[in-house]
Amino acid sequence: MSTALFRTSHRISILSAAGYTRTAARLSSHTLTSTTTEPEPSQPPPISSDTVLDLIRSSQWHFVEHLTCKLTPLLISTTLFNLVKTPDLALNFVNRIDLSRLDSPTQCLAVAVVSKLSSPEPALRLLKEVIITSRRSVSVRDVFDELVHARGRLETKSTVLLDLLVRCCCQLKMVDEAIECFYLMKEKGFDPKTETCNCILSLLSRLNLTEKAWVFYADMYRMEIKSNIYTYNIMINVLCKEGKLKKAKEMLAIMECFGVKPNIVTYNTLVQGYSSRGRIEGARMVIREMRSKGFEPDLQTYNPILSWMCSEGRACEVLKEMKEVGLVPDSVSYNILIRGSCNRGDLQIAFAYKDEMMKKGFAPTLYTYNTLIHGLFMENKIEAADILIKEIREKGIALDAVTYNVLINGYCQHGDAKKAFALHDEMMTDGIEPTQFTYTSLIYVLCRRRKLREADELFENVVGRGMKPDLVMYNALMDGHCSTGNMDRAFSLLKEMDKMRIDPDDVTYNCLMRGLCGEGKFEEARELMGEMKRRGIKPDHVSYNTLISGYSKKGDTKQAFMVRDEMLSLGFNPTLLTYNALLNGLSKNQDGRLAEELLMEMKSEGITPNDSTYCSVVEAMSNLEKDAEMSDVDSGKPKITC
Repeated sequence: MSTALFRTSHRISILSAAGYTRTAARLSSHTLTSTTTEPEPSQPPPISSDTVLDLIRSSQWHFVEHLTCKLTPLLISTTLFNLVKTPDLALNFVNRIDLSRLDSPTQCLAVAVVSKLSSPEPALRLLKEVIITSRRSVSVRDVFDELVHARGRLETKSTVLLDLLVRCCCQLKMVDEAIECFYLMKEKGFDPKTETCNCILSLLSRLNLTEKAWVFYADMYRMEIKSNIYTYNIMINVLCKEGKLKKAKEMLAIMECFGVKPNIVTYNTLVQGYSSRGRIEGARMVIREMRSKGFEPDLQTYNPILSWMCSEGRACEVLKEMKEVGLVPDSVSYNILIRGSCNRGDLQIAFAYKDEMMKKGFAPTLYTYNTLIHGLFMENKIEAADILIKEIREKGIALDAVTYNVLINGYCQHGDAKKAFALHDEMMTDGIEPTQFTYTSLIYVLCRRRKLREADELFENVVGRGMKPDLVMYNALMDGHCSTGNMDRAFSLLKEMDKMRIDPDDVTYNCLMRGLCGEGKFEEARELMGEMKRRGIKPDHVSYNTLISGYSKKGDTKQAFMVRDEMLSLGFNPTLLTYNALLNGLSKNQDGRLAEELLMEMKSEGITPNDSTYCSVVEAMSNLEKDAEMSDVDSGKPKITC
């Protein structure tokens, strides 16, 4: 029998053992017809690495796929070793293996062989799969050790595998693990690349972990890892986020001293920093400097300025400036203009920008629609929001989590629980996982409708499914129970927060204080303000106004004014709510003279009285009018009426 025919028969017998009897039988019958003297083997020989390699090199992937369940980690490792010089074939082979069923050494060997490709992306993808699937049983440190071992087995001098591991952790937002791998590299005598360090710095910056970024940057400097243009740009961005704009400019000078020339990203980062703080003249100063260095500003330069100026209602100034330098607004620019107009409540202008955007050839994005829908809900234009949703659906644009959250929150704010829960169900049907924001909105509307039992059930359901409630969710539920006087449940929620290490804020305590005041427990509410201070939470206007309002409703104006004086001593100026609460108390005591004085004080402070103010003053002064009437009768003077 010829060698080729033997190989075919050998392969067929293996495939037959692997369960592919139809294919094997069809090929076997052909073989037997040609060689009727050859007996059919009773037991198929074991699968060998040579057999697998033969199938891989001849690209018979359908056969390989049906053999993978029969391949042991040892056989896979041997095959991978033989494919080191052809990493493209190794990748094709690995793509047909279920990595999760392999042990860690084999998984890491697969990554190591595939990392020899010119592009790092396939190895990075495999590494992510390894980390995600084995996160519970294998630590990232274990993966690091196995990658070092695989690197040794392949006799590779490059540190690319370890650099990829750090990069992978960064992409998965595993901050601590990424930093741990970096220090493990140094500990084992490997020099991390500057680009690897930049991955960590960039992640820390994106997550606003600025203190950690500076500690890590200092270690880079101590380890004599050179910074490049990307490193400096990241650290300038960190300084801008911290509001240290002067130091950011100094960093620009430092990089130039070290021979690293800034690029347009450097200057745009500075412009963004100045613009986000409202320092537009500082941003323009940076633009002048960048132009003197030969860099022409682009849309990334002007869009941050446009964003701030739009919030100030001065977008036209920036648009004119952009036109003068030959820049035409793009879709990002139009979205900024639309968002700014919506935030100011100027929906007519917002929709005009949308029309202009479309005329210029820019299709509105889902972000555009989300912004407009949010603006419509803010202005109570529910029907218009429904029409816009219909337009989105007609265009075949799929709603995302943000759209659903905007809609659900909008309907919840307007008390339409039925519509909000219908959208929640639709969201789930579309395969979009509800977020904390989604459930907070739903809990809020249930509390607003005084359906506290349903709100508690939803809260427990959220926790039971593994979602950790945040401060806003707790506050929403607590406010509901405080509003209905269920203070025991409200305080039990505060204890739960402490157990879960969720720090309460001023909103939390203001809810509790309002609930206690509603129950007439003013001293307990006052003690709660002391607890706030002990926790390092500063009482605000709402805290003091809550107490003032509570005492005033009781008619205890003496205590109400004492709280007002404490409020003034701490630098808080009384608001309309403060004065109205005090006047309400004076009206109960019919203290007209003091009410009149308070009204004059209020006007002198530039606070415009409303209907509630005048009603309280009239009621307070009714006693004075009765005294005046009695005095007129006694003196024989005619009664004066308004």
